[in-house]
Amino acid sequence: ATHLGLAFLILGVLAWYVFRLGRPERELMQARRLREEGLMRAAGWLAALAFVQILLGALVAGIDAGRNYTDWPWMAGGFLPPQPFELQPWWRNLFENDGTVQFIHRIVAYLLALAGLSVWWRARRSPNPATRAAFSWVAVAIFAQMVLGIVTVMHSAPWTIALPHQLGAVAVWVLILRARFMAAYPRAVSIREGA
Repeated sequence: ATHLGLAFLILGVLAWYVFRLGRPERELMQARRLREEGLMRAAGWLAALAFVQILLGALVAGIDAGRNYTDWPWMAGGFLPPQPFELQPWWRNLFENDGTVQFIHRIVAYLLALAGLSVWWRARRSPNPATRAAFSWVAVAIFAQMVLGIVTVMHSAPWTIALPHQLGAVAVWVLILRARFMAAYPRAVSIREGA
C-alpha cells in the first residue's frame, strides 16, 4: 500500500504539471483571479478521501480480500463480516483480516460516492462550463468505479474485472485532480460562449 500510495502521489504531481503545461503561463496567472476557493477546497477533500480509498484498495488486493464475502450489499448475510476483530492485537484486523479490510473499503466507497455527489452538486453552480464539466466527469467516474467494484466482489475478483477496477482508480484520481485544477484555474469564458 505504501508503494502504491507513493506512485499515486507521483502521478498526481505529474498530472498537475501536465495540466499546467496545457495552458500558457499568462492565462494561468489571469485565471487565478477567478479561482473558486470553496470548490477547490472541496475537491481537495475529495482527493484526500479518494487517496485513502486507493490505499484501502491496495490492502484489499494485497490480502485477496475481494475473493471472499461475494454477496452485496451484505457480507456473509450480515452488515458486518463474521468475526471482524478475531486477530490480536485488535489493530491487526484493520490490515490483515480480509473481512474487516473489505468492509472498510466498502464503507469508504459509499462515503466517497456521497462526497463526490455532494461536490458535483456544488460545482453545478460554478459560472464556468469547463469546471462544471470536469466535476461532472468526476461524478460519473466515481459512480462507474463503485459499480465496477461491486461487480468485482460479486464475481470473486477475477483479474478480468479486478484490473479494470484498479485502472478505474487511476482515472478517478486524475479526474479529481483535473477538476481541482479547473476550480483553481478556470478557463476564461467569452460572452459569445455564455455560461
